Amino acid sequence: MWGWLIAAGVAVAPAVSLEARKPPKPPALLRDLLKVETSWRILDPAVDLVGDYTVKQLEDLDRWPPWIEGDFDKDDKDDLAAVVVRQSDSGTIEFTVVVIHGRTPGRGELVVPFAPRRILGVAPGAAEDTVTPQYCVECDTNDWYRWNGRAYEPLLHVIGDTVMISGEPGRRLTLFADPRADAERTANLSLCVKAEILQVGGTEGQRWYRVEVNAPESPRGWIPQQLVVEPVDCIG
Repeated sequence: MWGWLIAAGVAVAPAVSLEARKPPKPPALLRDLLKVETSWRILDPAVDLVGDYTVKQLEDLDRWPPWIEGDFDKDDKDDLAAVVVRQSDSGTIEFTVVVIHGRTPGRGELVVPFAPRRILGVAPGAAEDTVTPQYCVECDTNDWYRWNGRAYEPLLHVIGDTVMISGEPGRRLTLFADPRADAERTANLSLCVKAEILQVGGTEGQRWYRVEVNAPESPRGWIPQQLVVEPVDCIG
């Protein structure tokens, strides 16, 4: 039969190509969560990303399947982060990234709230315990998130992280004796210097970091979170 089709000029696709298009089997942590959250489902590009990316394109960009595994809460148990979607009461498809911790199977921690903005994938962030919802997959503008013990917090650094710190253009970088804006100033430095985080203070949205700066005499002091910048911001 196959020989007759080939002789007639009919292209015959290998059976393996059909098998390759099957969606991958989700890990047990994700399967168990979806049994609890019955209105949620795994991202399906053919339905949810029409006009953006196909499965093949996401595979080529190393963004498929739509989940990653890691130890995101640093308890030595395997966790999983995945892109899931749901349909709102108005019929709109909403997207989020959810993390299932290995110590609490069947429970999901939302990294970002459900919203209509498309999430194309999920990837590690600045460190192995961080998670990045991919609103775009060929850019560097996605924020990463880290578990703070209660929730996933954007751009949260921890003790031991090395960061770049800067300040307002044309002004010196100030370190503070305490984690508040009216505290005594302990040092004035040039912009865009490396520092190691020694202590974390404040709350989400109002973080302060005590740092040791990679500069002569290794000055120490507190800085507000907004003075931590990406290395690309210090180029030029």
